[in-house]
Amino acid sequence: MENMNQLRDLLKHEIKDLYSAEEQIIDALPKMIEKANNKNLKKALQDHLEVTEKQKGRLDDALELLDEEKEEEGKGALGLFKGQQKCLAMEGLISEGEKLMKEDMSPEVTDAAIIAAAQKIEHYEISSYGTARAYAQELNLDEVENLLAETLDEEYEADELLTEMAESRINQRANGESGSSRQRGRAGSRPGSPASKNTSRGTATAKAASSRGGSSSRSRNGGGPAGRSSTASKSKGSSGRGKSSSGGRSSR
Repeated sequence: MENMNQLRDLLKHEIKDLYSAEEQIIDALPKMIEKANNKNLKKALQDHLEVTEKQKGRLDDALELLDEEKEEEGKGALGLFKGQQKCLAMEGLISEGEKLMKEDMSPEVTDAAIIAAAQKIEHYEISSYGTARAYAQELNLDEVENLLAETLDEEYEADELLTEMAESRINQRANGESGSSRQRGRAGSRPGSPASKNTSRGTATAKAASSRGGSSSRSRNGGGPAGRSSTASKSKGSSGRGKSSSGGRSSR
């Protein structure tokens, strides 16, 4: 691997890693859809497969923008990582999920296991897209940042939908319960079940603010090093997002 001497080089590395991750997810999702028993879970996975295809296209656009900007600077296209780059982290997450789904489980437990595997993947993507977006923001690459931010919002929304399905029905069925009103906590879930919210939530950002009592001062970091402010008033794709680099810098 060639040396990475600039943050721009690291950004391109992260985007290529994400591109590989999305390709692997596109290959893996049909197997999860086939294994899913709950019709709502099956539909959610099918919908996310379509969304993932669009997300991969955005990464293509982001890479092209990076190369174009480098050419405009008179330094030629960015030549790092010309070969195929594989996201080993995503390979491991998918392999772990596929191994789990081969176990002898009831249909209800299988659905709970599929959600667990899917959310591990979502959390990795949230962390990775958040980091890449923070790099683009630091570099003042507004178009690249907007592409990454749009996908980041979609990943938050997908994760919250899976949480809602698990806590409102699927986990209870896996535990042999029927019609229980008790909400069970899940590893990695935020305080306050999305299923119990009564407020209107137009975007994933607005959902986060609602789940925390409307506070917009806390960051959604998805377990990663580069969080973003949960400000509901900012529209998707806005280049005016509060800056938060992976180094934990305070907002400017």
